[in-house]
Amino acid sequence: METNLSQLILAQALDQRLVVLARRLASLPLELIEREASFASLQAEVDEVDAERKASLARANDLENQVRTREARIAKLEKIAIESSDPSSAQVARHEAEGHRAANSDNQEEELELLERADTLAAKREILAAKVIEMEADLIAFRKNVEQDGVGLKVESEEILLQRNAFVSTVPSPITQAFEVLSAKHPGKAVVPLKGDSCGGCGSRLVPNDRLRVQAAKGLIRCPGCSRILVTMEMWAKASETV
Repeated sequence: METNLSQLILAQALDQRLVVLARRLASLPLELIEREASFASLQAEVDEVDAERKASLARANDLENQVRTREARIAKLEKIAIESSDPSSAQVARHEAEGHRAANSDNQEEELELLERADTLAAKREILAAKVIEMEADLIAFRKNVEQDGVGLKVESEEILLQRNAFVSTVPSPITQAFEVLSAKHPGKAVVPLKGDSCGGCGSRLVPNDRLRVQAAKGLIRCPGCSRILVTMEMWAKASETV
C-alpha cells in the first residue's frame, strides 16, 4: 500500500504542475486582450488629439475670415466717416467701425490662442504617434509569443499528463477511482500528510485509532472532515523529494 500511496503523491505533484500550466495557458489570451485594449486606447487618444487640433485650426480659420470681412467693412465705414457731409452719419459710421475693431481684437486674440493650442496638440500627437508605433511593434511580437507559448504549454502539459497517468496506472483501480474523484474536487491536493493528529488539508483532528492506521499505511485512510487521502509525514517527504 505504501508504494501505491507514494505513486499517488507523485501523480499529485504533476497535477499541481498541470494546474499552474493551465492557469498560465488561460492567462495568455487575457493578457493579449489587455494589451490590445491599451493599444486601442492609445490610438483613440491620438485620434482625439487629431480631431481637437483640426477643430482648433478650423475655428481659427473661421475667425480669420470674420476678421477680414470686418476689415473690409471697417474700410468702407472709415471712408463714409471721412467723406460724409452729414456729421450724424459720420458719427454712426465711426461708432460701427469701433465695434468691428473691438470684435476683431477679440477674434484675433482667440485665433492666436487656437493656433498655439494647435501647435501644442501637434507636438503631443507626435509623441503619442511614436508610442503607438512602439506599442504596435510590441503587440505584434507579443501575439507571436502568445501563439508560441500556447503551443509550448500545451506540449508540456501533454507530456506531464502522460507521466502523471503512468504513475496512476500502477495503482489498483479502486484506489485510483477515489484519487481521481478527490483530485477533481481538490486539484493537486487530493493526498495530504498527517500533521501531528490533524489533517494537512482541512485541519480536522483524527481519533487515535485512525492516526495509527495512517502510520501503518496498510490501507486507504481518509480524513473524516474533507475525505482527502492521508499519508505520514515521512512518506510525504520521501515521495516529494523524488518529484
